[in-house]
Amino acid sequence: MDKKSYYASGADKYGPFSYEELKNKIISRTTKVWFDELGQEWKEAGSVAELNDLFKLMPPPLVTASRNTDLLDDGLDQRPPKTWLVESILTTLFCCMPFGIAGIVNASKVESLYYSGNVKAANQASANAKKWTMISLWIGLVGIVLYFILIGITASF
Repeated sequence: MDKKSYYASGADKYGPFSYEELKNKIISRTTKVWFDELGQEWKEAGSVAELNDLFKLMPPPLVTASRNTDLLDDGLDQRPPKTWLVESILTTLFCCMPFGIAGIVNASKVESLYYSGNVKAANQASANAKKWTMISLWIGLVGIVLYFILIGITASF
């Protein structure tokens, strides 16, 4: 294949490349390609017979068994929910340890759930982390205020 080829990634197109140069590019079977013989039509690289050698060492695309209705259709378009990890750690250290630990446990689940595709569970873990972090913070603050009141009362006697 001596012709010059182009490939597209999203709205951007790259090229021209010889077949040897195209081998060094990271393209998949679904990457859109174009060269003169294709006319005005861009085609998926996997459907162009002359490019099949590019994919001999590449594994086939990963197919998931079934889509969970709790999963986001395209999870890469959004950002993961807030983890509350830093806040949970700080409230555990400075305020109220037991409830802060519950916040840390939930906070540590958020990103792994999100990146595994279970957005609904990630949002729930984020909400739980926030809840336990806030409970820890308020109990800690109330405890500190009560401590100073108690010190004030005992100092007056």
